[in-house]
Order: sequence, then C-alpha cells, then structure tokens
Amino acid sequence: METILAHAHTLMYTILALMPSRYQRDNLEAMLGLFLAADGKPLPHYSKSKSESALSRFLNTYKWPTRKLIRHVRQQAIEQVNSHCPLGRKAFLQVIIDLTILEKCGQFKAFKNLITVYNGKRGLHIVVLYLVVGQ
Repeated sequence: METILAHAHTLMYTILALMPSRYQRDNLEAMLGLFLAADGKPLPHYSKSKSESALSRFLNTYKWPTRKLIRHVRQQAIEQVNSHCPLGRKAFLQVIIDLTILEKCGQFKAFKNLITVYNGKRGLHIVVLYLVVGQ
C-alpha cells in the first residue's frame, strides 16, 4: 500500500509542477482536495481555500498544459504496469467493469439529459473501470 501511496504522491506533485503559474497550481490543488476528500461535495463552492469564482476561472478560462498532463499520466500508468512484470513476460492485468447507479428523485434540470431509467432504477448511471495489475 505504501508504494501505491508514494506513486500517487509523486504523480500529484509532478502534475502540480506542470502548472504554468503559482495561482494555477493553488487552484488545481484546491480542486484535487475537493475530489480526493470524497465527502460528496466536489463542487467549487465547497472549497475552503479558494473562491468559487477563482476555481471557475481556472476550469473555464486559463490555458493549462493538458497535453503534458495526459502524456505524463499515461507514462506513469505504463511504468506502473511494466513494473509488475518479470523480464520477457507480460503483466497480469485484470479489468473490472462496474455499473454504479446514483439514484435520484425529483427534478434536476442541470442533469436532465443524464438522468435515465435502467433496470428499474432512475438516476445517474456511471460505468467505473478498475485495472488490477499483478497479484
């Protein structure tokens, strides 16, 4: 577990270092904090360190190096997969697909195109993909 945490920390700090300015780095850090807190409140107005308008500008206005971010995250994923296989062998890779339903009742105008009924459940249907590398 420690190695996974160490890799996650390294990846997060590398991504933060790719931001062109200290202001953008702080905003990204605030956004990551909202998502990683996992308390069900990832929206910008729940941030305690940055204003809602600052986070909105960060997501909508500023140009930040998305290609560099994608390349770096992709490279880190490939390195992780390759680190779990002996020389000359392919890594054991298990793919798990999970359909998760966030049930919703009432009217959600902002999500009206996303709320559907599937298997008798009305809500937001999300497909989650897990990759398990190694044993």
